[in-house]
Amino acid sequence: MTDHLPGFTPRNERIKATLAADPELAADVAAGVAEMHAADRAHAMSLATIRKAAELTQVELAQRLGVTQGQVSRIENQRDALLSTLVDYLTAAGMQDIALTGTVAGQHVHVDLTNAA
Repeated sequence: MTDHLPGFTPRNERIKATLAADPELAADVAAGVAEMHAADRAHAMSLATIRKAAELTQVELAQRLGVTQGQVSRIENQRDALLSTLVDYLTAAGMQDIALTGTVAGQHVHVDLTNAA
């Protein structure tokens, strides 16, 4: 629909106008969007890779989780997930010793997630 109230410009049109006025900003936004899409693909690929390494189909993993194949597909393709969902997925795929590791203020931190779900 292109009919708008007088004096009202939809947000997406304002954003396009701002980007058109500043090509450098438009390039930065495009690069950021591309990075987000790449990260999304890497996340989805890594979950699917784990499932494939376990020699499981989405249907087989869904049966282990007690969900539908479509729900497994959504888990593999969504941008974020609850930690419990991720742990359940990894456990159903046969992963053991699930942990989160990182460095905080120069200190190595290891959080056991095996029983977090």
